[in-house]
Amino acid sequence: MDIRTLKKIDLNALVTLKVLLDEKHVTQTAHQLNLTQSAVSRTLAKLREMFNDPLLVKSGKHLALTNRAEKLQPQLNALLENASALLLPEKFNPATHKGSIRLATTDYGTHSLLPRLVPALNEVAPGVSLTAVDWRSNLLTELEENRVDLIIGGATVPPSDIFQRIVAHDHFVAVVRKSHPYAQKITLDQYLQLKHVMISPTGTGNSGIDDLLAFNRHKRNISVRVPHFFAALEIIATTDMIILLPAKFVRRYVSEDKYSVLPPPFEIPPMEISMFWHARMHHDPLHQWFRQFVYDTIYDRSR
Repeated sequence: MDIRTLKKIDLNALVTLKVLLDEKHVTQTAHQLNLTQSAVSRTLAKLREMFNDPLLVKSGKHLALTNRAEKLQPQLNALLENASALLLPEKFNPATHKGSIRLATTDYGTHSLLPRLVPALNEVAPGVSLTAVDWRSNLLTELEENRVDLIIGGATVPPSDIFQRIVAHDHFVAVVRKSHPYAQKITLDQYLQLKHVMISPTGTGNSGIDDLLAFNRHKRNISVRVPHFFAALEIIATTDMIILLPAKFVRRYVSEDKYSVLPPPFEIPPMEISMFWHARMHHDPLHQWFRQFVYDTIYDRSR
């Protein structure tokens, strides 16, 4: 590909050339393109210089194509057809599309959201595959570097090149083993005296719960941090520790025969679960469709 040659190409002039070669008449070409006859004549002069060929010559009362023009015509038609296709919206049909989505999510997303997403996705878009990866601290960077396509996790304020949309809501409940001393009811003082298990995908730091307690001059004793819900439940089942978990996960997976579920002894704002994507994928047809599919599938309008 010769960039210097391409820079000389005037697409509007090529459109005029196509009509000229089809009509073989300057006046009719001008009428069809809503141009003046003199404008078409000037463009034809430039085209003759560009191709170093007359392109159209007089033949009696009409114009005829030169040999070069006859060879150019099918190539020109194909070129303009392809150029036109570039400007058309990309057609997307989920039922026939073949593609893949790389989704990063927390343990909550894996257990509470994917079981609803995957069966529906397989039904409406069987050719679209989904790869889920674990949550980690540098996911926004991976999103920017195109290593993941979509993140589903707790709502936050992302960088300016990252889009966000809330797709789910939930609330926290407290979980202890069935034979726990506070299995029936727990006060704030009792809650603070207990050892706590905390879900931490990265194994470090505190959570919004700790910030909320600190705001009210309280602090809980985090004894164990684990990345996965089921590991946390096994610890809860064999100790007098306590954990806060999302209610939707608890309703789906936590056995009432083994655990007691209690309301937290202090007010906790509802959880907001968002999906995040980079501006690079904002207009991609597959990704636009998939984001709307996620929202339609998991957003709870009855909350």
